[in-house]
Amino acid sequence: MKSIFIGFNNIVTKINKAMVYITGIFVLFMSIMLTIDVLLRYFLNSPTGWAFDLATWGTGLVGLVLGGYVMSIGKHVRVDFFFEKFSLRVQSIIDMISALFLFLIVFSFVWLGFDYVTHYYNIGAVSTGGTQMPLWVQWLIIPIGGLLIGLQGLSKFIEDIYIIITGKKLYDTDGVTVTGSNSVGSGEVV
Repeated sequence: MKSIFIGFNNIVTKINKAMVYITGIFVLFMSIMLTIDVLLRYFLNSPTGWAFDLATWGTGLVGLVLGGYVMSIGKHVRVDFFFEKFSLRVQSIIDMISALFLFLIVFSFVWLGFDYVTHYYNIGAVSTGGTQMPLWVQWLIIPIGGLLIGLQGLSKFIEDIYIIITGKKLYDTDGVTVTGSNSVGSGEVV
């Protein structure tokens, strides 16, 4: 059973880490396109019509799609000043309680996001900016981001259950499996 949980965590973490590279390429592309737009606007007095759409939806893409990655490395928002003073088991109990709220948010992102996607697909809505991009494609960012965050949250929830039962970490926040009798830092990496 432990190997199934570790395998699940490794797959989810690899997917979220892959999103970093995909998003990085998109941000590079977005930066080049916005630079071109600025140059066209200031030097030729001819701005593009798509720059606003690209900047708006690109920012949403970065924020939502990288949420799972941020969780996988343990850099999400939390009050560490108090949290780090607790034992590993108490931290896991607190994380499990917060996970319930996380899963409500994830459910909202996925459910309502897909509701918007299907609505905009059915009516054939397109953006009003210069891209005339179908709105369902843009709104697809929300349920995908929610799904990535939810998978990483589920992986963390499984680890928290393991910690409460055994008192040891199943894996560290980088997705590296930790073995041995100590919790983190036993030095053995599988």
